[in-house]
Amino acid sequence: MVEKAPIPVFQAPRDIALKLFREAGRTWNATDLESMGDHLFNFCVTSSSLRDWLLQSKGVKGDNAFHQDWRGKADGLFGVCADIANAAKHLLVLKASVATNTEQLVALGPNGAIPGSERYRDSFHIVLSTGNTIDLLMFIHKICMAWEETFRADPDQSPLPAHAEFLLTRQ
Repeated sequence: MVEKAPIPVFQAPRDIALKLFREAGRTWNATDLESMGDHLFNFCVTSSSLRDWLLQSKGVKGDNAFHQDWRGKADGLFGVCADIANAAKHLLVLKASVATNTEQLVALGPNGAIPGSERYRDSFHIVLSTGNTIDLLMFIHKICMAWEETFRADPDQSPLPAHAEFLLTRQ
């Protein structure tokens, strides 16, 4: 654990994980690309920071093999997320990138899409180094699920709440 955290509300890895989930919710629920970009950047930085908090809480130094294994989690999206954070902080060229798109959102009921609930919004998708794309929600979901599993499997940590609770919109 950090002896004296720079921001008092962040005392343990769990606090950073919950911040990550809040950033996921803010990213997903943003109403414009600028806000969405701000929160996506914070989400990516927080995910990498969480790795460092977990290592420090265990008194472990991550070696190259550890970092390569970590980058491969969530189908390689931990590494993509870290690259986005570093590229945005240091203005680097990435193998993966973030691009804008327009997506259709629809409310689902017991019989599928609810008529009249469709709406469109500007959003992001992640373009992987392979050229394949992953939409923003799936990117966030896979990363958060991998962190949930990491905490569930770690005897030193208590399980996290479901990240989906942070994505729900309350209108």
